[in-house]
Amino acid sequence: MFQDIPGIVDIEYDPVAAADEDRVLCFDGKRVLVHIEGNKAVLPRVCQLSGECRKVFIFKADAIRFFLCLEKTCAQGFEFQPLSRIRDVEPDISQYAVVTGFHYYCFHRENKFCSVCGKELEHSPQKRCMVCTGCSNEVYPKIAPAVILGIIDPETDSILLTRYADREYKKYALVAGFVEMGESAEAAAKREAMEETGLEITDIEYFASQPWGFAQNLLMGYFAKVKGSRKIKMDAQELSEAVWVKRENVPAQPGGISLTGEMMWAFKSSER
Repeated sequence: MFQDIPGIVDIEYDPVAAADEDRVLCFDGKRVLVHIEGNKAVLPRVCQLSGECRKVFIFKADAIRFFLCLEKTCAQGFEFQPLSRIRDVEPDISQYAVVTGFHYYCFHRENKFCSVCGKELEHSPQKRCMVCTGCSNEVYPKIAPAVILGIIDPETDSILLTRYADREYKKYALVAGFVEMGESAEAAAKREAMEETGLEITDIEYFASQPWGFAQNLLMGYFAKVKGSRKIKMDAQELSEAVWVKRENVPAQPGGISLTGEMMWAFKSSER
């Protein structure tokens, strides 16, 4: 998964201003300023930017600090690439930075005014939050918890694969959904399985988690066994396809960027 990178990532906020050699993330909607070299994404340094922009700290990895540009800017030798292109590059610190930086970019784009009094928000100089200029309300980055569920049929050695009904991503995925207010992750897994496929599940077992900055999520992966009927009653508003796929036919490869891909590979390789 993209967060499984060598070195030590320190997410604690650092208020020290950006230096010339620090890396910067600049976004324009769902595009990011990078240079693709071979199959690696290279991020610009502060000293390579063509113009001035306000910058806020994102994280540090080993001795390298990464900052978010709050205004669109350019850098010679770099161009804006779609985020979908970054999903396919070699996993390294730059890929991690783009995913995490996009989460922070969305936070700034979506929080201009206070939801309590309507006054403007400004970034705190001491921590990763926005502070209201009127009532001092503090707003922190949104992190939405969601579950991903690998439903297994032990009798046929199969796993349930799905395709989304209305998203750009058209490859096979697993049953997934947001955790609702007052609900545990395990309860959400049971509910999503029933809502999307009409299947009852048992023996829910935690697998792994993943920060998914593309959608401001924290993903929690679980495997479970189908209980009772194997007949799928698909929710056509959520899914375009839901099928049982035997272990050897699961379209998965090792070393994928996502938790979904990691779980599909874990099943195919008999780790689950």
